[in-house]
Formats: sequence, structure tokens, C-alpha cells
Amino acid sequence: MKVLIADDDVTSRKLLRYFIGSLSKYKIVGEAANGEELIHYVTKEKPDLALVDIGMPLLNGMEAVKACKELFPTLQVIFITGHDDYALEAFNVKAVDYILKPIDRNRLYGALERASQVSISLVDKEHSFKKDLMIKQQKNIVFIPLEEIIFIERLDRKSVIHTKNGKFETNEALTSLEGAVDSRFMISHRSYIINVELLTRIEATGQMYKAYFKDYKETAKISKHKVDNLQRYKLL
Repeated sequence: MKVLIADDDVTSRKLLRYFIGSLSKYKIVGEAANGEELIHYVTKEKPDLALVDIGMPLLNGMEAVKACKELFPTLQVIFITGHDDYALEAFNVKAVDYILKPIDRNRLYGALERASQVSISLVDKEHSFKKDLMIKQQKNIVFIPLEEIIFIERLDRKSVIHTKNGKFETNEALTSLEGAVDSRFMISHRSYIINVELLTRIEATGQMYKAYFKDYKETAKISKHKVDNLQRYKLL
């Protein structure tokens, strides 16, 4: 697995080299000292994973990562930083982990292993998916491709299935529908099942989070205690 290190602090880069050097399946392909160098090396080396500090000169690590993800959406990122106020933003760019300095070796190794598992799962994911959701509508049975489902909402004793091609209503319970979908979906709230693959960002709203989806105006809810689960789903 090709790894890029981006940190303006020489000591931090040296420590990361030391920690990763003992792990045979990871190969360091470059080091960047600022955000612009990070973009340059990602474009040149096309690493699988970048270990990124946020507080770098010229262009901070968060903005540089966003630019890199535009070019290479499958790039995995582990933030290793002294700043604790970018955690939600890190989640929105689908970071594997957000590690605060001083670096804990075991935390780093755990994050590296998760990143490795993601690379493996990306190869197998398509084959593990189901194809359609079958629902009952009065006397009819309707088949909805799972890849088109954005989220499912429990509303007024009915389940409303939001899709790329409109909405479908059924009397089937949310718990029943949960068992009929695959690993792309999770219960994010007592009234919602969301397609994590289509999730683009989340926004804190009091004790709840609001979920936004690709090319869809309506939003879903995520319970505060479900956010950690959501992070794991994004890594499956």
C-alpha cells in the first residue's frame, strides 16, 4: 500500500517514517511539507493513503485534501494533527481517522489496518451487493434497484423510499426493510435508513445531525450516537 506523509514538522515526519518502516505492507512514496506539495505528490505518485497534518503553510492540510479528493476520490486520508477543531470536517471528507498529536502508535496502526481493509473491500464490494428491494404496494409488488435508493424514511405509519427517480410508499416497517437492503445502508435514526454511499456531508443541528446526499435536495436525520457507527460504515 503506497503511503504519502504530509507534515511541515520534520520531527513528526521522521516519527511517522519510523512507525511505518517496520510494517512491510506499507511503502512510503513521498513526503510533503505543505499543502501545495501534498497535491503535487498525490498527483505524481498516486498513493493509496495520505497521512496529513492540518496546520501546514501555503495551503492547509484540510483544503489540500479536498483538492486531492476531487482528483482522486478513492484516496484514503488519516489526519494527524495538533488541531482538534476539524473533526467534523474530516468526517465529511471521509477520513479514515483523526489522530491528535502526540501520535499514539497503537492508534496509528489501527488506522493503517482499517485503511488496508478498505482497499481490499473496494475490490470485493460490488460482488457482495444485492440488486433490488422488493416492496408491496396494495396488490402490487414493486422492485426498486438498491443503487437508486437514497434513504428510507418512516412517516405517518408508512415507509417512504426516496430514490433517484421519485418516492415510493409502503406499509412495511423500517425494521423489515432494513433486513432487505445490503451493506450500503444503515439505520441512522429510529425513523431513517440511509444509503451511506450517496452521503456527501453531515451537519450538526443541536443534538442531531442532518445528512445531505448527492444530487438530492431532501435530507435525513442521524442520531448523535450513530455518528461513530457511520464512520465505520464509510470504511466497509
